[in-house]
Amino acid sequence: MDFATAASAPDPKAPLAKQRQWLELQRLAFANDQAEMRFESEALADEIGLTVNLTRFEPREKHQAFAHKASLLLAGDMAVSAAAYVPLVASTEDYSESTLGIPYQGGTRYRIEGRDWFDRAGHQAIYLPGQAYEVETDHFNGLLFNLNPQRLVQTIGRESKSRIPLELAERWVERPVPINLCDPRMIQQQRIIESGLETLASNSGIGLGHPYSSLALGLETLVYQCSARMLLISLN
Repeated sequence: MDFATAASAPDPKAPLAKQRQWLELQRLAFANDQAEMRFESEALADEIGLTVNLTRFEPREKHQAFAHKASLLLAGDMAVSAAAYVPLVASTEDYSESTLGIPYQGGTRYRIEGRDWFDRAGHQAIYLPGQAYEVETDHFNGLLFNLNPQRLVQTIGRESKSRIPLELAERWVERPVPINLCDPRMIQQQRIIESGLETLASNSGIGLGHPYSSLALGLETLVYQCSARMLLISLN
């Protein structure tokens, strides 16, 4: 499913009007019509910092305009964000949750303990543990899922029919894992996640108000299952 448009990204130093025009053309993976657009990086960084230990969050280039568009939902205890934004640089400290990122346009470089990891639309998604990292992005549109590592370990065990010992699964979720989006098996898991988002949206709407409805809890379970399968395919 192609949520991002094929619109060419402007030069990072192009005026805000150009950045906003590109952003408005980007379709988010869910709740696009209700998405909030932001043009001040400091205020947004303060909000993100309530859940992630940010140490930096700003435009990638000097004298670059900032523009960010996002929708957020809660499914059980899992936060899901769909966002499009201009090139950014950011950094975090260690935190307790891991993340699964699926890009639809652009790419991101993550530096963790001196090593670079990448996602790239149409090529590679990324699973990241809760390690501190530095990040640098292109113009970007994608999905991000916050995951509980211990629940993911348990789900890997179930999805592998206990072939993968929990001790091994624990080591898996503590390392970054590139996810090959050219592999049909990965694409299938991505489509299952997208279908779950569509089902939630079409049946009860998407928002922050009903995270423990049966549909929201079903989506949470589905994302953990698909994330576990992606790691199993990548590492097993």
